Amino acid sequence: MSNTTAFAPPPPDDQDVELQALLNDAYAAPPVPASLLRRLDMGIEAHWGHSPRLVKKPAVTFGSAVLAGRRFAQAASIAAAFAATLLFSILFLSGSDNYAWATVLDAIAAQRSLQVKNGDTVHQIELGDTSDESQASRTREFVALLLGNQAIGGAADLDGLQVSEEHWIRERDSIALHVRLKTADAERIDVRLMLDPATSLPRTVRVSGGPTQPRSLVLSYPQETNGTVARSPVDMTPPGKLADAETVVQHDTEAEANHLTNDLRQQQDDEAPSAEASLPLGAANAWLPVKVVHRTDEEVVEQIDRILERLWEKEAIEPVSVASDEVLLRRVYLDLAGRTPTVAEVRSVLKDAQPNRYERLVERLLASPDYASHFATTWRAFLIPEGIDLTAFGGREAFDQWLAEQFARNEPYDEVVRKLLLAEGRLSQSGPLLFYTALKLDPDQLAARTARVFLGLRLECAQCHDHPFENWSQADFWGYAAFFSQISRPKGELANVSKLMRVSDIDRGEVMLPETDVVVPPRLLGHSGESLATESSSRRQQLARWLTDKSNPYFARATVNRVWAQLFGRGIVDPVDDFGTQNPPLSPELMDLLAGHLIDIRFDLRRMTRAIVLSRAYRLSSAADSPDPKRVEHFAQMGVKTLTAPQLYDCISVATSIDQSGPGQGMFSIARFENPQREAFLRDFASLPDNRVEYLTGIPQSLTLMNGELVSSATGQSTGGLLRSLEAPFFSDDQRIEVLFLATLARAPRADELRWLREAIPSTASPAERAQGLADVLWALLNSAEFALNH
Repeated sequence: MSNTTAFAPPPPDDQDVELQALLNDAYAAPPVPASLLRRLDMGIEAHWGHSPRLVKKPAVTFGSAVLAGRRFAQAASIAAAFAATLLFSILFLSGSDNYAWATVLDAIAAQRSLQVKNGDTVHQIELGDTSDESQASRTREFVALLLGNQAIGGAADLDGLQVSEEHWIRERDSIALHVRLKTADAERIDVRLMLDPATSLPRTVRVSGGPTQPRSLVLSYPQETNGTVARSPVDMTPPGKLADAETVVQHDTEAEANHLTNDLRQQQDDEAPSAEASLPLGAANAWLPVKVVHRTDEEVVEQIDRILERLWEKEAIEPVSVASDEVLLRRVYLDLAGRTPTVAEVRSVLKDAQPNRYERLVERLLASPDYASHFATTWRAFLIPEGIDLTAFGGREAFDQWLAEQFARNEPYDEVVRKLLLAEGRLSQSGPLLFYTALKLDPDQLAARTARVFLGLRLECAQCHDHPFENWSQADFWGYAAFFSQISRPKGELANVSKLMRVSDIDRGEVMLPETDVVVPPRLLGHSGESLATESSSRRQQLARWLTDKSNPYFARATVNRVWAQLFGRGIVDPVDDFGTQNPPLSPELMDLLAGHLIDIRFDLRRMTRAIVLSRAYRLSSAADSPDPKRVEHFAQMGVKTLTAPQLYDCISVATSIDQSGPGQGMFSIARFENPQREAFLRDFASLPDNRVEYLTGIPQSLTLMNGELVSSATGQSTGGLLRSLEAPFFSDDQRIEVLFLATLARAPRADELRWLREAIPSTASPAERAQGLADVLWALLNSAEFALNH
């Protein structure tokens, strides 16, 4: 299970202790460079109020650690790899089957009563002692209650019901548990529970399967019965196990029902949205088009601040203070240019005494070549799935270059999407056609990817059956996929595609429901019309026109949500590709303000990005006196984001003076294209997490930073460009250390850090010892937590 609050220090469990012992043993060979990495985590503990949840390292003297750091890291590689093998064995081979489902049943059994709300009807059941029941019996009773005592196939008996699979993920302040059950007759029931992580109790449940319609339920656990009690029609209680079931019929607008469509109206009223805010009302998935109100960019920034201030006041959240100039400088460079600033850029910005220096810096970054190439890399990452080899077609870099050209020209985003969807020509031409190459021209893959990226919908969940948690039907998915069915391609499934294949629209080709002969005509999502076959334009043109139209209720919202998530590490709807009644936006008013502005400015992503980074929320610190995930979730504290693989390489490149292409439009620029060393590095880091606020970098990536060719070359006394520049005799050792800090962390060393680092470079050191000390300090900075994180 992943944890979005990666820096909150949870209490250690047995596996944590065992993992810590393994890794400590692996890195225990003297001399240990732990002190350097611990103390050169650059004040992480002082900055965030606690340390990242990493392995605790034994304390040793700072100077000896610095001088031994890289030499030790090479010796520790084999031990670390062995520790990793043992770690995976512990974590993945020691679990029991259906552990999460059993935990939920145990948590419910420990309660006094259970209340199940379905619409306006509430069934309340007094729970008796069930400690002697089997898991199978508890499963049967609980599922019967969820189904309203309507068993699969109409039978009253659920004997033989078993859990066939389960999986779970962390979502905001809940755990989403997905469970698939099967009866003895192989009938299937799908259950999705949103759990309170503190109690393991379900708060909302979505159940589907059999002849019954999908049911969305809200569960609560009152200590006493409430309301008018009557005999329950849901009598699934065996004698002696549960007390007589009781029913309470009442109208309720409790907060726990906010996940259901009807209660979203109450959430709107509570948040007092403006007239232009448009939530899904009425039927599930029926989002209203965004209402556009013309505002200047400055007025939008003011509105962002007002909306979030109201949200913080409502949630009783005190926002943190504004970030320091040095922290904000590094953050905006990483987010807009994808790299840290050079030493000269840091000094130039910090010495600027003009009151609007931050605003002018933002304008310069948005106009830079690095902005275009960085945003191209970022957007390609979710357009083209990881792990697809496109080398024969020009590689992913060819797609990055095409996107960079669009961002450099500030092409309207809706036009970029239309170009992508309507691209034609041979696959060997690369560019936007790589999108079709990566997805093998398959209508189902193209439908799933475009729905996620451009609409924020996980429509593929309805590919094989009706969506288990939203009201998208299987016909909805294949009706959307039908828009990609009339693209020239060979019949049958393609294991691979050829460079000679051509993407063009033809007048034949249909999709059918899986395992049937039922042809599904094209149908726009949310539209009742069965077909658009009467239109003269091609199906792709019909889709592109609808998808990018300002009346589309999803497109603008999904776009601004992705930009927001790119800058904050999490979206207003989070995950960003899971719009739905079960996952409403944190602030509908904020979502529609930004979406309306994007439409008003004709999908100018540069202006949209500018408005967000000028907001108060973006400028807030990531530091706090005490950890509180709620502050980060409500954007009252900046989340700490991991660097993407391209960002990590580019930051090393800038810090150590490699791969630079010189000034571009008056600014430093780096070589992101046609760079084999960069491509090799990115392959080693290809599986970093999608969630930017989770620190999940693995041992192979860590070892690459410690011992990899890039860092070894950059920190070599004879090969490192930065280190060679510091050999000039007019530099003092303190000045050399300051340059290393400015180059890597965009700030000067603190007094205590400077005092520690002088131990590595004593005044009596020979030239060779001084060079070695500086190289080891640079290596430690590049491997520090502060360098690897965007805070």
